[in-house]
Amino acid sequence: MVVDKEAEIAAAERVLEQGKALVRAIEALETIEPGGPIESAITGFVLKRYRRRLRAIVAAAPAWAGEEILSASQHIDDRRPAVWLSEN
Repeated sequence: MVVDKEAEIAAAERVLEQGKALVRAIEALETIEPGGPIESAITGFVLKRYRRRLRAIVAAAPAWAGEEILSASQHIDDRRPAVWLSEN
């Protein structure tokens, strides 16, 4: 029983860590200007994959975990929700 609980806690911590890292990676990719068309295409592809992955993590996580993950954003405040999460 104790081992199962420890495994659950470790899994939850990994989900939070990965979700927060995805939020920061998405913001970084949105901030950095691509150096050309190939880099722009690659960045667009990676952004779409990261957003999709983040949406899946937030949807599967309990509400408190989703809020904690999205709180890693540098741009979220009380007046503006995470609009970028709904973009493709």
